[in-house]
Amino acid sequence: MTEQQAGWYTDPTSEYMYRYWNGTQWTNQVSSSGTTLNAPEAMDPTAATTPPAPGSEAPSPPVAPTVQVTQKSGSGFGAVIGGIVAILAVIVLVVVLVNQSGDDSSTATTQAPAPATTVAP
Repeated sequence: MTEQQAGWYTDPTSEYMYRYWNGTQWTNQVSSSGTTLNAPEAMDPTAATTPPAPGSEAPSPPVAPTVQVTQKSGSGFGAVIGGIVAILAVIVLVVVLVNQSGDDSSTATTQAPAPATTVAP
């Protein structure tokens, strides 16, 4: 019996398209429709050491697909906080402007201090 080289072969359990043979036994690395993952279930120990059938090699090594992560557009928590900060800034600006008066002259009347009296010795 000829030893099969390590590589991807048709899955002997038929649960997936391909399973990886490490040269000694089947691993839990599987592939179906271009998605590569680790199978959660273990193979039967007897079947795990049975080498792949000749001619059952995968046509090309399965490659995990590229996953593109996108963010949902729309109002998020940051936009809400930004809106609250903007509203508070406008309120503070209005309060400051209303409390300022355009007249720089003083409305309080001041009197000159009383002259100091000196006591003769």
